[in-house]
Amino acid sequence: MADQTAPEEPLDPRTQPAARRGGAQRPLLALAALVPLALAVGAVATAPSPAPHPVEHAAAQSQPGASTRWCHGPLELPEGILEAGPDAELAITPPDPSVALRTVSVEPASSLLFGRVSASKTLQDEDGSVRAPSIAAETVDGTVLADDPASQDLGVSVLDTPDVEGGPQVISATAEGGRPVTDTVQSTLTGSGDYRSLALTRCAEPVTDASFLGVSTGRGDSAVLVLRNPSERPATASVQLWTQDGPAAMEGRSQVVVAPGEEQRVLLESVAPGQDAVGVGVSVLGAPLSMYVQSTERDGLTPGGAEILAPLPAAGTELTMPGVEVAGSAPTLVLGNSQGSGTTASVEVVGPEGPVPAAAVESIDLPAGTVVSTPLEGLPDGTYAVIVRSETPVTAVTRSQLTGADLPGDTIGAPVDFTLISPAPAIGSHAMSALPGQGEAGTLTLSGSADSAVTVIPMASDGSAGEPVSVDVAAGATAALTSAQLQVGDERAAGITIVPEVPGVVHAGWTQRGGDGTEATLLSSTPVLPARSGQDPVTVRLSH
Repeated sequence: MADQTAPEEPLDPRTQPAARRGGAQRPLLALAALVPLALAVGAVATAPSPAPHPVEHAAAQSQPGASTRWCHGPLELPEGILEAGPDAELAITPPDPSVALRTVSVEPASSLLFGRVSASKTLQDEDGSVRAPSIAAETVDGTVLADDPASQDLGVSVLDTPDVEGGPQVISATAEGGRPVTDTVQSTLTGSGDYRSLALTRCAEPVTDASFLGVSTGRGDSAVLVLRNPSERPATASVQLWTQDGPAAMEGRSQVVVAPGEEQRVLLESVAPGQDAVGVGVSVLGAPLSMYVQSTERDGLTPGGAEILAPLPAAGTELTMPGVEVAGSAPTLVLGNSQGSGTTASVEVVGPEGPVPAAAVESIDLPAGTVVSTPLEGLPDGTYAVIVRSETPVTAVTRSQLTGADLPGDTIGAPVDFTLISPAPAIGSHAMSALPGQGEAGTLTLSGSADSAVTVIPMASDGSAGEPVSVDVAAGATAALTSAQLQVGDERAAGITIVPEVPGVVHAGWTQRGGDGTEATLLSSTPVLPARSGQDPVTVRLSH
């Protein structure tokens, strides 16, 4: 049967009751209400984040300040050695108790450090005077010995301080209070007696590591390691000696405590007696120490000379020692190997004409922790440079000596004075050295690992300068300038600047001779070190 039901017509909203119309509109109203909220949330989500506020860290620059160099003072003999015996004629005469200091300081912008002599136009005060470094020599307790250096218009100051007792300090600063290029050399001269000698040494800043080499502890000889603490903090020094037989047994003397403002002395022959040459290594915890080794020698009643040794440059695989004088006796090379394994070294000796094959040594065995001495035979009288090359870093010095005239008496022979020539680091852009005030004459020896022209400018004690001297230094050879060639007018030079054309290939050393009343038979030397001017400022930032 067919369905008779009529299809339902669609409802017209306009004809529906209000309740039904309202129920249909509620979802639409709710949706419409959510639209503004969604838009607001979207706006918040897409809005850019505010830029973070930068945190300001405190920052300050530490400028290099004045340079303070500590000098070692005169020869001081071990206690008891000067006590008179039953025969007054055999009583020991002490060495001269005074030292002479010479300090040369140069403004880093001075033309002399660039190989020219020209008055400064950029380092002038408002009144037109040229600024020059200040220099003051003081005793340990701060008493001023001298503080009025001489200067001209070259940015150079020179201070001579003769007849100083004790171990003074020298403080130098640029005209603006910074660090100058400065050097202080002390000299002691004992012209006669049991310790006739000339000894040069460079005053230096305290250090935490030092090495020394070549001093003797044989019969009649004495060597003393001196440790000074100029600070207000304590320090502990670890000391080790090396001999030809290996490391010495320190027997409780390897640790030395040095109180603030105090000095400790280690008598080396009490640790390793009977050695022709010993090596010394010192490592410090706490405050840096001013360190040196004093060596005196005697052969019975015959004076054998004396030296005061500053710390050696760092060990290296190629070391150059310019200024080795040969006068009647062969020099002796002393090598030290403080490493834990053995090594080998070769030796080349060069002079004005180049290498001297007769003095070359092809291979020297250096067992671990030993000191080895090798005579350099076959050298005519003259001045040379000794070059050591090794597989691993070693230390080295070359011993040179002069013999004087026979002294009166049946038991006294010809006196000797010696020097230990230290390695001289290669000169970079320039070097500056003060020259000793004591002694009769000196020689500057230059040695080159490559060809280079070198300009040397002498400086006088009044702060003036002489004409630049140009010298060609050939690879594998030496060149020399005497103190007579470096005079400023009629005056001996108080200091020199050295400017090589090729940086890093020239080494230099100064050798000084002195007289003992008969002839120039006293000898000492010091290497010329590369100039250290005020370093760049150090920026310090505080953060948390």
